[in-house]
Amino acid sequence: MLNIIPKPFKALEREGKADARGGYEIFAPEKCKRDTLRFYSYFPEGKGTKLKVNVTLDDSLARESYLLDISDGAISIAAGDAAGYAYALESLRQLHVAGGGLLPCALIEDKPRFSHRGFMLDVGRYFMPLDEVKKFVDFMLMHKLNVFHLHLTEDQGWRVEIKKYPLLTKLGSRRSHTNFGIRPHGGFYTQAQLKELVSYCHERHIAVIPEIDMPGHMQAAIHCYPQLSCFDRKLPVATHWGVKHDILCAGKDFTLQFVCDVLDEIVEIFPDGFVHLGGDEAPKMRWKLCPHCQKRIKDLGLKDENQLQAHFISQVKDHLKLKGVRAMTWNEDEISGKAPVDVTWTIWNVTEKELHKMYAEMERGREVVNCSSVPNYLDLTYNKCPLKAVYTQPVDICKPHPLMKGAEASLWTEQVPNIRRAHFKTFPRLGAFAEAVWTPDLMRNYDEFLARMPAYIRLLKANGVKKVTSVKRANPGKVFGFFEQLWFEKVQLCWHGLHNLIDDAKVAKLAKKRLDKNE
Repeated sequence: MLNIIPKPFKALEREGKADARGGYEIFAPEKCKRDTLRFYSYFPEGKGTKLKVNVTLDDSLARESYLLDISDGAISIAAGDAAGYAYALESLRQLHVAGGGLLPCALIEDKPRFSHRGFMLDVGRYFMPLDEVKKFVDFMLMHKLNVFHLHLTEDQGWRVEIKKYPLLTKLGSRRSHTNFGIRPHGGFYTQAQLKELVSYCHERHIAVIPEIDMPGHMQAAIHCYPQLSCFDRKLPVATHWGVKHDILCAGKDFTLQFVCDVLDEIVEIFPDGFVHLGGDEAPKMRWKLCPHCQKRIKDLGLKDENQLQAHFISQVKDHLKLKGVRAMTWNEDEISGKAPVDVTWTIWNVTEKELHKMYAEMERGREVVNCSSVPNYLDLTYNKCPLKAVYTQPVDICKPHPLMKGAEASLWTEQVPNIRRAHFKTFPRLGAFAEAVWTPDLMRNYDEFLARMPAYIRLLKANGVKKVTSVKRANPGKVFGFFEQLWFEKVQLCWHGLHNLIDDAKVAKLAKKRLDKNE
């Protein structure tokens, strides 16, 4: 058994050990220099003979694939590209840490199962300093993940500098208090910092997808520019969890102009060809009362407010398309097929009855990424998403299809206020997820995965993980799981449901008053 997570596609163990306690001497092409220097940084130069590593890049090999041949006197690596070479080094690093510098002789042939192997980090609720975000990028490389989905805007905070609309960060990046705290919380990234982060990701062969959630989850932006809402209401940056009823007004020309202006700056920061537009949890209470939205529905000959949302997303999608950028959305209201087919879906609310609809969308030509909340939302309890469920999940969901591009694990942060809690939620589930998206189903074995866990946990701790959850804790029993879930659901105590009902009544009264005045 080789202590590598995710498990390689093929591996043949041989007798003997290779001694790398004296370090490594790597001979690699110039384009691999950055990955080589990073690998050297993991291990201080030891005493004794250095183990030689000969590296070649072979165009005949698939992208991200590699061959790693470890013998008792030398190592050879052949990789399809620089990413494949980096992944070979990550496998070598894991073997080194597990064996204390004594490597098992082996021949490893490795390649990924899916092209999209993602991790989503929500910095909208709780802001994370850039150094902590970069550390998550390092963990992604360790797990051979290649897409970083960065959730930058929320009701509770706007985290990206937009030069045309400076109030977004001046006012919208800070909330007066959080769900269970009395202290203010805030922060944002300058465009220069985000460009630095993108470069950091690219050096680790990771593409970055920014998310600017719309038309819902926009209360922080509405706080800064009230004209973005249907009734020009002055609202605070949201302090608590819950779906907000004030969303962007789809009936005003200013709204579309604002969104396009924002995205024009976003695509200059994030050049990887994708922007996520959210599209989830956008209740239409305001739109039903809004004269601007109702006029837009009538003028366009639309059936209802859901079609108005699809039209709005389509307009934004077309704007991005002119810039060579593909739009993505959560599947939410669009599961019935209202979204344009050239919008990629990240599917989070998968149910049995919706699977055939999702498959039909792929048959129509829509690309899909599996982001199922169960088991891939890492903020959920280990009772809800135990380690075993993450590992054994069928990533294809229904049946294999070429437009099922892969999957993402998502760390939402409304109940993750600090990095220690983030690590507790993420590990070891990220290892199980990484193996699910890298290794074919027939080659995965949960018991064998658990046998590799002690070495994996040592690796995580050696690389700065502040809190690794034990296997037993990550698979809680019924009693402990019940109380864990009960404690997690305390967030419901902060739900603004009653506030929403009262506020809805106020808005309805305001709308009627304006209508009567206009009549």
